[in-house]
Formats: sequence, structure tokens, C-alpha cells
Amino acid sequence: MGIEPADMSLPRVPAGVISRRRVLALLDERVPLTVVRAACGMGKTVVLREWALHTDDRVVWITADPNRSDSRALAGAILNHCRRDHDGNGVEPASWSEVSACLADSSRPTTVVVDDAAVLKPGALLDLCAVVATEPTLHVIVATNQRTVLDGDGVALLLDRKIIGPTQLLFDRAEVRRLLRTNPRTAQEVLAATNGFPAAIHALAKRGLPQDEESIAAVAAAAVEDYVRFRLVRFGHDRGVLNTLVKISFMSAVDAELACELSGDPHAADALKGAEIYGFGSWTEDPHGPRFRFTPFALVLLRRELMNRYPQDVHRMRKAGSAWLLRNGDPVEALRLAVDGDDLGLAREVVTSSWHRLLDHAPTVRKILDPVPLSRLRDEPLVMILLGMSYTASQTRRAHGLQTLRVALMAAKSQSAASTGFERLIRLVFESSALRVLQVHDRAAALAEQALQLLLRSFDIEKESNAAQVPLISAQLGTSLYYGGKPRRAIDCLTYGTAILGVRHENAIDNLSMLSGIHALNGDLPEARHCVDLIRSGRWDRTRLNGTHGMFYRLAESLLALEESDTAGAVHHIAAFEQQRATSEHWPAMAAVEALVSLCQGQAAMGESRLESLVQLHGGEGVRDDAIRPLRRVRSLLALAQGRMEASKSFLDGHTPEDRHATRVDRARVALAENRPRDALQILGRGDGSTATSRVKAEATAIRTAAMLRIGSIRAARHEAQNLGALLHDRGLRMPLALLPPADVHPVHDILRSETPYEIDAVESVLHESLASAPLTDRERVVLKELASDKSLTMVAGGLGVSHNTVKTHVKSIYRKLEVSTREEAVAVAVARLLMSDKY
Repeated sequence: MGIEPADMSLPRVPAGVISRRRVLALLDERVPLTVVRAACGMGKTVVLREWALHTDDRVVWITADPNRSDSRALAGAILNHCRRDHDGNGVEPASWSEVSACLADSSRPTTVVVDDAAVLKPGALLDLCAVVATEPTLHVIVATNQRTVLDGDGVALLLDRKIIGPTQLLFDRAEVRRLLRTNPRTAQEVLAATNGFPAAIHALAKRGLPQDEESIAAVAAAAVEDYVRFRLVRFGHDRGVLNTLVKISFMSAVDAELACELSGDPHAADALKGAEIYGFGSWTEDPHGPRFRFTPFALVLLRRELMNRYPQDVHRMRKAGSAWLLRNGDPVEALRLAVDGDDLGLAREVVTSSWHRLLDHAPTVRKILDPVPLSRLRDEPLVMILLGMSYTASQTRRAHGLQTLRVALMAAKSQSAASTGFERLIRLVFESSALRVLQVHDRAAALAEQALQLLLRSFDIEKESNAAQVPLISAQLGTSLYYGGKPRRAIDCLTYGTAILGVRHENAIDNLSMLSGIHALNGDLPEARHCVDLIRSGRWDRTRLNGTHGMFYRLAESLLALEESDTAGAVHHIAAFEQQRATSEHWPAMAAVEALVSLCQGQAAMGESRLESLVQLHGGEGVRDDAIRPLRRVRSLLALAQGRMEASKSFLDGHTPEDRHATRVDRARVALAENRPRDALQILGRGDGSTATSRVKAEATAIRTAAMLRIGSIRAARHEAQNLGALLHDRGLRMPLALLPPADVHPVHDILRSETPYEIDAVESVLHESLASAPLTDRERVVLKELASDKSLTMVAGGLGVSHNTVKTHVKSIYRKLEVSTREEAVAVAVARLLMSDKY
């Protein structure tokens, strides 16, 4: 053994300690220098004593004395212990050469243990390292409660060094179980309450375990309190240090700046150094800089004093802590701090400054605000709207969220004049968003217009903290304007949002996403592709692109893929819709794009089934006219694709306004599919369509071209084809052709190819094949060719060897199928549709 138990140089330790085999193994890994650095109460001395009793090394134990801290005093202490092993005679301070000579006489390896080494002067520790570097059989273990010169890189370059830190000295669950003789669950509760702090756990062993987790932390704190006070006296600290720590403990983690603000002590950072020595916590690295984190039992101890001695300072401390959390990007904890303190006014301030980030943490926000009675939240409608929004993000609580939003809007209406400036702007944004989620789109758009005007003339946006919110605000307002039937105003608003801080700013993604989707839905593919390219090339958080923020971007990607006949790519992008199906306010737009993808896959029945299941999933929301209207068009197309003509027409009846150009286009498509081209032209002629989107205009022009070909108006068809070709080429569209009946797709493409200089790729119709015009019989085709000559019907009958009445019957059938009324029209339609060729 290295030291006999009777050796008085060995320190005494409390009874009842357990063997720390895990830590002993670390000490057995022999390197020239081992630094054991941890707070007081971490059990450094206990572990080193146990190791000294069992090692085969010759051990020289030195407990550093602050009154004899220089280099020669340390050398003399080591030499004194070495020689006492031989003759028991002490010596005065000595030189390190004498120490080296004495150690060289030893017949076995020697380990010098220096306890409480932080009180020694740096030169003493460095001279000790120099001796270690020259003596191959010498090993030094230094125990310290704070950083010393031995932690520097220079020492590591001089000799091999190992540092055993606080984390390694903390008790693990197995050690807690052995010491306290308890079960795994209770051991885990002890760890949570004490952070594995050895002094606290030994105190629990002496006092006995309480029954609940909160009491464990309280008992541990009380047990350690006297120990801490003893350390204060021993190291000569002023009691003011403890007072400073009491105030700082209002926050469980602080930086030096916040510590000074909470305590009012400009030297608070020094107090935190002392706190680390006492085992109250430790400094850790954080993305925002160094943080001091208190241990749970220390918080119990210090906060008990805080509430007893400084209750009048709590409100100030809460505001300071909340502001610090917001500066460091943690609005969720800032909200929790405000709500736990029953300070809903402060909660409103947190929501005003960080509503966008809070909405990204809806489950946690619900947990924080759930316990607050709604009667209390009515006084703070902004906070109540946040809670309602967080509910709507949950499928199971969405209905409750919608009801909460209704109550919040009523409360907000009664307090509409109470706020001013930037807070008023945020309230308008929140109210508009809430109304939009409730599908009250007209009112939502009206409030969005008010908010936009306020935003554009507000001077507060020049402040950096507010300016970062402008893209997020404009995204919400633009969305409300879009759903409120003001797409051009929405595009202007969203474009402003991307311009204010630049398209690469992290907060611009919502605007870019909405812009890409709106442009794609409108059929303005160059603009949509530009926004999509910006998103693709940006360094955005992928989870945002797959979440609510990126739904319109995914929608745009899907539509772009469909226009390029890349059905697989469209399927890939709509897969992102799945996790948002039950909760996203954009579900009608998502459903419409899913249906188009199903059409292009030839799976109209599956598309219809998924659409109806989505409507059912949204319950009352799914039957509101605001939700039904945008789905009427796609439902009509799905029915046409299955050959269900009457069902297709029925979806276009009801409450859809007659003057909506898109509705007229859908009805004209049905008329064309029923082989009523004149009716289709008449329906499309009821309005000028000046406000229609590029996509709807292209669909209308394609239907007009097809209808004119059917009735034989070749000159008019050529003119429409020229317009159609220019529109398709400029906007990058192909789907308007695919939405024509099968009988019209190829004739329209042929006339586009012959009448326009643009390369328009051929497509196939996505509608049911039964919608093609009724085919002519072989005899009717023969009669049709004869009609192109100048022969009379009697001459045609004679040439074919049939009666005059038979020829008349064939002619009537031809006129009906071609939907013409004269011989000249029949010939013109036949030529346009290539019915006169041998291939027909």
C-alpha cells in the first residue's frame, strides 16, 4: 500500500462513503500529471484518499496551505514528507533539486498528491511540473476546485496530462442506488434533484430520503446549506457573495451580463466563480457564449432566500430575465417565465416580439398556457389568439382552437383602441390571421389591408428588432389578402416582404413560398420558377420547407413538375402535404393539387376518394362555402375524368357565382365534352375574363380553339390558336391542353403547330376517353368524302347504289356528330379534324 492508515498526512473523511470504482479506474490510468478539477463537495479528497490506500505507488500527500503557497514552500513540504518516511526529521523550505534527489532514491514509483492546489501560486505548480518532466518514475495528482495554470496549453506541451472534470465525479444512478440502498426510480429522482452532486447525496444518506421528488431537492439543499456556509468562512468570502448569488438564482442559467443586471452587483461574475467552487453550478459553453447553470438543489436553497428577502425585486428580475431570453433567441422560456409569474402583461410583450417563433413551438406553448383560465386570457387577447393558433396545429384539439380564436376575437374587438404603434400592428396581424383560419376571409383581408397600411407608414420598423419581423408580418398579411380574393395586392405585399431584408434572409422563406405557390396556381410559371429557384438555392431549414411554412412552395414544385410531364416529381413534393393534411389552413389548395396529380396519374377515382376523405377530416370546416368553392373545379374535373358527365355538371351548380370566369370555363369544358361546341362558345362569351389568371385564360382559349375546330370556323380557330400558342409559350403552360376532351387534344395541337412558331410539346388528355366525339361509321365516312365534291345528294346516292333517303339519313347523322348545319361546315370540320385523310 502507498500510505498506511495510521499516517497522519492522510486526511480524514466522513464515515459511510462508498467506493467509487469508476473514478478509481480513471486515476489508475497512469500519466505524469492528472488534474482532478471540481467544486467543493464533489468528493475529490474522498476518492483520492481511497486511491492512495490501494495503489502500489509510494504516495506523498500534501494538503496545500494558503499561508505557505510559494514554490520553495511546496518543495519543502514534499521533501519533508519524503524524508519523514526515512528518519522523521522535518526541514525548512527547500530547492527543487533537493526534491529531485530525494525522489530519485526511491525504490518504487512515487505519486505526489496535492490537495486544495488552487491556493498555491502558479510558479509553485509550474516548478512541480518541471520536476515531473525530468523524473520518469514520478506521478503527480493535483486536486483543485477551480482552474489553475495547470489547465493551460503550455503544460500540455511540456508533459502528458489528463483532466478529470466535474462530470466524471458526479454520482451515477448505480452509485446512488448503492449509497442510498434504493430502487432505480428513486435513484433517478435523486439524480434529477441533485445533479449527482456527491455532497448533496451523502447528506441525503445521513438525513434519509423523503417521499416525493420536490422534497428530495429541498432536503438536499437544507443539508448542504451549513456545508456551504462553512466553506464561506473557511475561504474568507464576504456574506455579500451569497446575497449576490441569491439574486442571480432567479434564473437557472445566466451569463455575466445578466448576473450583474439581476443582482445589481458589478462584480457578480466573481460571485459566480465562488458558486462554482461551492458546487452550486458550473460554466458551460453555449452558442451565445459562456453560461453559468445552477444545480437543482442550489436553486432550491438560493430561491428560498430570494423569496424571503427580496420579494419586491421579483418583477424587475422577471422582466430582465425575459428580455435576456428574448435576446438569446429563447422566446418559449421567456413566455414560460412570464406565465409562471402570473404576469400576462409581460407575456403579451413576449408574444408581440416573438409570435412567429412561438408559433413554431405550438405543443410547448399549449403546455405553458393551458393552465391559465380563459377568463384571465380575455384581458390579453393577443396571448389568447396565440393559444388558439397553437391548438389549431393539433388535429385532436383543432376544434377547441377554433372556438378559442372566436372568443379571442370578441375580446380583441372590445379592446381594439387600447394598443398603439408596433403592438397595434401585431394585433391587427394576429386578428387577421385568426379570421383567416376561421375562414372569414373578407374580414381577414380587410384587417390585413389596415395592417399593411400601418406597416408601410410605421417608423418602428426601422428598429432592428422590429425590422426582422417585417417579412413575417407581410407573409401573414399577404396570405390573408390572397384568400380574401385580392391576389394582386397579396403579391405586392409578399414581394415587399422579401425586399425589406433581402431574399436570402431567413425570415423571407414564408414570402417566397407563398409567392411561388400563388404564381404557380395562377399559371405564371416563369415567376413561380424564379421563386422556387431562390428557395432551392437558399440555406433554409429543411423542416420549415416540409412544414406549414413550405406548403405553397411544395405546391409550386408539384405544379411545375406537372407542367413538365414529371408526374413522379409532383408525387414526391405532394408527399410533404401528408403531415399537414389535418391541420394546415391551406388544405383546400393542397387538395386541389393532389387531385391534379391523381388526374395525371390516371387515378381519378383515387383522387376523388382522397379529396372527400380530406373534406370529412376537416368536419365543419370542410362544408363551408369558402372551402367548397375552390374545390368545385377540381371535383368537376375528377368526375369528367371518370366519364360522369352529370356529376361533373352538378359540382358547378349551387352557390358558385355565375360571373366568375373560372366557373364559365369549367362549364364550357363540360359543354365541349358533351359535343356542344356552340354552347361552349356562348358560355365563354358571357364575360371578358379580364381579371382571370393566366391559367384560366389559357384554359378558356384552348376550349375556344377546340370548339371552333368542331364547328368548322377555321379562320377563327387559327386566330385563337395564335393567341393560345403565345400564352402557353410565354407562361410555360401545358396543362390547359391536357384538360381538353380526348377528341380535341390532337386537333388543337396540330393547329398550334401549323399556325404558331412556338414549340408546344404534345400532351394527352387526362379526361375520360368516352368524352371523344361519337365516331363516324364507315358508310358515313364515304358519304362525307362525297360531300366535298359538287355532286348532288341524288348523284351521291346513285354512285353508292343506295336510295336518296338513305343518303339523307347519313348526312343528318354526320351533321349531328360534327355539330354542323350545312354541307360547307361539315366539309370544313372534316378537313380541320383530318377526317378526309386515309388514316381516319
